[in-house]
Amino acid sequence: MKITRTSTYIPLILLFFLFSKQVHSQNQEFPQNYFRSPVDFQMTLSGNFAELRNNHFHSGIDIRTFTTGKKVYAIANGFVSRIKISAGGYGNAIYIDHPNGYTSVYAHLDHFNNEIEEFVQSYQYKNNSFEFDLQLEQNQIPIKKGSIIAFSGNTGSSAGPHLHFEIRNTKSEHPLNPLLFGFKIKDTKAPKIVNLYIYPLDTASNVNGINSRQQFPVTYYNNAYHLKGDPKIKLLGNIGFALQTNDYMDNTWGKCGIFDLKMTINDTLISNFSFKEFSFDESIYINSHIDYELSKTEKKRIHKSYREPNNQLSIYSKMANNGIYYFSKNSNYKIDFLVSDANKNTSKLRFYAKGNEVEKHFPPAKFDVLMDYKKENIFKKNDLEVKFPINSFYSVIPFTYSMEPSSNFLSDVHHIHNENIPVNEYYTLSIKPKFIPKGKSDQLFIARINKSGNITYEGGVYFDSTLKTKTRYFGNFAVDIDTIPPVIKARTNFKLKSLSGQKSIRFTITDDLTGINSYEGFIDDKWVLFKYDAKNNLLYYNFDRKRLVPNKDHKLLIKISDKVQNETVFTTHFFW
Repeated sequence: MKITRTSTYIPLILLFFLFSKQVHSQNQEFPQNYFRSPVDFQMTLSGNFAELRNNHFHSGIDIRTFTTGKKVYAIANGFVSRIKISAGGYGNAIYIDHPNGYTSVYAHLDHFNNEIEEFVQSYQYKNNSFEFDLQLEQNQIPIKKGSIIAFSGNTGSSAGPHLHFEIRNTKSEHPLNPLLFGFKIKDTKAPKIVNLYIYPLDTASNVNGINSRQQFPVTYYNNAYHLKGDPKIKLLGNIGFALQTNDYMDNTWGKCGIFDLKMTINDTLISNFSFKEFSFDESIYINSHIDYELSKTEKKRIHKSYREPNNQLSIYSKMANNGIYYFSKNSNYKIDFLVSDANKNTSKLRFYAKGNEVEKHFPPAKFDVLMDYKKENIFKKNDLEVKFPINSFYSVIPFTYSMEPSSNFLSDVHHIHNENIPVNEYYTLSIKPKFIPKGKSDQLFIARINKSGNITYEGGVYFDSTLKTKTRYFGNFAVDIDTIPPVIKARTNFKLKSLSGQKSIRFTITDDLTGINSYEGFIDDKWVLFKYDAKNNLLYYNFDRKRLVPNKDHKLLIKISDKVQNETVFTTHFFW
């Protein structure tokens, strides 16, 4: 029977109605008036919950502050349960447990209120460490709703001033979607759909006669999305789909993530996922949810509506046959996508396909060995050994390996499968070097080499003539050596007669090969708190009248080491 566009309008309306009921019921799972805003201005976002990031889903919302120093408020009564200070990641972060079973998280902070700041610095001086991760006892630092707990910043791996804010389930520690808790954030814009991707998933399947991923640009008119140019699509065999889609909010240009995606074929729901919550343990499965190769080669992160067999994400509420649909010869198909944000703004894409009448069988790709994700896999060849634990892959891998001699490294370069295929679990990588400079075995490391020849440090421990490490990547690997110590460059002018007019002592510290591992500063032979801003290569000490005697000459010593223990020492004197 011929399918017409008018005959299927009512089922699409029904699908939209069912989605609206679903979102309403999900919102009712969470308290709507319990929490106040963490800021005292109208919230606009530069990032939202479950946005697709590198190797993880975004676990909160990013509130735009435009500058540092904005007041950050406790969203409810509770107590500080955790404080974490790090040079990267969340930077300065504070966690507050609330009596209703939720934990709020505030990250990339510039500094804390006076009470918490004094507690943090006392702990740092007691342990001679800038970075720490501390669990606090209940009511050790009680917090009242609406009290100022900190001031917004740009610390850690933040790309610009903002407040990263989360709500977690205290018991499970799962991050929950803050947009389901009733915060007033204006959002009247529906998600945008940019591209459709169609995948033939075996050697007997094809898209318009082609056995590889095909892209179809999407355009918007008549209050819905359509495939640009209304192309004819012929499909045969096991087929998967994916969408490049982003959400946008009012008063901001930032791309955000979607909340819910549904796919129906001939009015039957095939796949559905939504981002209400997830666990940190499963966040790495994002590399299976997206098209990892497309992310690496074109910087596009897209949502698949089908699932690989070892994708264990909990976000999927419906995955008939893992979202894979079998298209038969000469049959007619209507495919609908419904994409929505947490505020129920919805976009629709509909297109039609026909079962291809021409069957084609494509030759399988060449490989060295098939690796089953359900088993441990060991591969040995030349001077290389790799051990993959169970669940290392998202599907069966047709594993490939090759090797080429190199005069630039201390071993051959080993090409381990394909860098555009994701690895789920850390695996053990062992390489025997061809030679080692005398007395330098502690400075060896395994390098991962990209197509441009740039090196990433992958670690390594030398034992029994072999360098061994753990990695989560396929790609090109070789043994390298780092004999160059870190570089320390003073930003402060120590030639000045006095630094009494200065607020801080500042250095740029860099290490171009293995990276900075540790840093320490001493004044008058006593450890002092040097803070490290890793993204800006900045090491600095703020003069502290409580701990440093003023109006005298002081001796300064800085020690910096890299990840293979090359060390640089800087010494000088100054008056303050």
